[in-house]
Amino acid sequence: MATEHTHVAVLTSEEEYDGEQTSELPVVDYEFVGSMYMFDLADGTSRSYGTGVVEEVRPVDE
Repeated sequence: MATEHTHVAVLTSEEEYDGEQTSELPVVDYEFVGSMYMFDLADGTSRSYGTGVVEEVRPVDE
């Protein structure tokens, strides 16, 4: 079940998301723990990335 995202995670390289290659992931919720980001994505999946892979996490422009 898709949920509206509140943030965008910008990655240093492209990943597959929703059948396409992208460097920006739609994030519904996230937590930063130590040197890892744990993302809940808009498609209902979860992914974790180290700080070397995540360039930034920014809020969605309203």
